[in-house]
Amino acid sequence: MRYKTKVTVVTGGKAYNPGTILPADISSADLAFLKSKKFVEPADVAPVFADEADDPEDEGGDFSGFNEKVPDALKSPEEIRKIRTKKDIFGYAASVGLDLGENYEEKALKELQEIVINFQEEKLEEETGSDAEEE
Repeated sequence: MRYKTKVTVVTGGKAYNPGTILPADISSADLAFLKSKKFVEPADVAPVFADEADDPEDEGGDFSGFNEKVPDALKSPEEIRKIRTKKDIFGYAASVGLDLGENYEEKALKELQEIVINFQEEKLEEETGSDAEEE
């Protein structure tokens, strides 16, 4: 996952101004510190807000976080269990409105998958539950 700076960040002998996307090779210790102080925010979560100058060839059509046939559709539990990285789970969770928190990397992949699945089930129950209670 890539992160965008909220403040000027100096690391590895380089300065990154606010709004700059940090390189992927930033040290995990530096990144953990920046995240704990909320000096950075995920840049991969909201590609709609990304600066088009970052990748002029990107037309937004290759984002795999949504079902391409029905953009607003949630992934099935089986599809969620097929996600193989914590970063991908974090990105998908953010796309459906779930914040896994800054310590999501400390949790097991299966635990994160179950958190997302449970969140989606609760979300569906809320949406359909109010209709069922009226009957």
